Amino acid sequence: MNWPASAIRLASVTFLSGTLLGLTTACEKANDLGLELPGTSPINSNYRDFPVTAYTVRQQPVETIKADHFLVGRVADTKIGVTTAKSFLNVQIGMPSDSLPSKYTETKLDSVVLSLGFDQVYGTATRPLRLDLLQLQQPLGERTVYNSQSQVATGSPLISDFAGVLNRDRSVRQVVAGSTTDSITVRVPDRVIRMRLLRYPQAAAFATTAFAALNEASFDQARLDAVVKGLAVTPTANAQTEDNLVGFSRNFDTRLAFYFHGKASGKTVSTRHVYAIYFGNNPTQLPADAKFFTQISTTLAQPLSGLATPFQQVPASATGGETYLQEGVGLGTRIEFQGLDDLKNNGQLNIGLAELRIPIKQYTNGLFPYASSVYLQEVNAANQVLIRTVGATDYERLIQVENSSTGAVPPTSVGTPAAATLYPSYSQPQYYTVPLTSYLQSYLLNRLGGELPSGLILSPILRNNPSLTLNRTTLDASGIKLRVYFSQLK
Repeated sequence: MNWPASAIRLASVTFLSGTLLGLTTACEKANDLGLELPGTSPINSNYRDFPVTAYTVRQQPVETIKADHFLVGRVADTKIGVTTAKSFLNVQIGMPSDSLPSKYTETKLDSVVLSLGFDQVYGTATRPLRLDLLQLQQPLGERTVYNSQSQVATGSPLISDFAGVLNRDRSVRQVVAGSTTDSITVRVPDRVIRMRLLRYPQAAAFATTAFAALNEASFDQARLDAVVKGLAVTPTANAQTEDNLVGFSRNFDTRLAFYFHGKASGKTVSTRHVYAIYFGNNPTQLPADAKFFTQISTTLAQPLSGLATPFQQVPASATGGETYLQEGVGLGTRIEFQGLDDLKNNGQLNIGLAELRIPIKQYTNGLFPYASSVYLQEVNAANQVLIRTVGATDYERLIQVENSSTGAVPPTSVGTPAAATLYPSYSQPQYYTVPLTSYLQSYLLNRLGGELPSGLILSPILRNNPSLTLNRTTLDASGIKLRVYFSQLK
């Protein structure tokens, strides 16, 4: 990163970054900045923007196991390429045992509906999501680690090329305000894709076999796993549609429901009932939710095709001065700071505040929303995140917050990573910003407690983050700056 490792004259001072962000010139009175430099009288205060060399990098795989969403679909864009997502889901008993068909007599299966509730659409919602539904050959292993690159064996499709409508509305009754009896019918978005399995021969055979198991008096989770095994929901293999990719949420709209008639104990009339199976979103408290994960692959377009191998990098000069951050896909931006030797060589400087400014390429969120946060990973020359060992546990080295509710956080600590937050603006380009004062001081003094990083990777996700989206930010690489405020002594 061309950051000097030897000591310079540093003053440990505290600033309000909100005040400093308002500066528009490079030279202000020190008192206006609130500098409190012991034992000396600075005559002015300045800031300098240090440029960076930026690259787009790819860090794979991405952790997608038991995330808050599972993704399905295929979507193309001119910047990155074609991204494909497939989901693999174990099933789980979801309702009390007294709701099972085995608790009724003379049961008759009416309908079996696989419902998938969604709240994210990347691409167009005016065209349907084309889906295949398959059964897993074996349930996902409890001791197996799955991520965005994992492969799972499936059987032949239960349903092929299903058209999941994404822009359907439904009618609901709402009580008129101020009334307890009057109501009106309104149209609201229907954000659920429903597959009626009995309409398709292969799916119908699967559904009736599963229903027969539900009628067994000894039915339990092990029996469910043996019969259903698990499901895969993938973009259709019969047509290379690249229209949309959808994020399905872990709410109770997502389930496999068996609708049937049966007679309750002591009753002579058969009534309608439902029993539902869930996918890691079980409404009943169990020791652990069912496993599921999303497999994500991207056929990268030029010039990013060089990132097909993880940890490779493409310079911003090859991508029109842009670099990228994208969740799910594993894209990040590597930065290397330039020119910090100037701070080391001037012994009359007192560093007051440093902050990283990361400008966004404007109007680039039409297909993917901007990432909400950016984390800073310390990496070596091979773009591998450095490790810090605390006790017997290894942690990835992330730049920590400058302070917290419990006081100052040392740069060598773990557990409180700094997040560069999106600075909203309607009158000027948006950007992310994060303070780096303590980190810069520790770096220059070689006090990071381990190997010095050769660069930082700006990543939109943490490895243990349960959120899974495809949010992406295109950065104006030439505008990324480390702004350092300092005071010149007499």
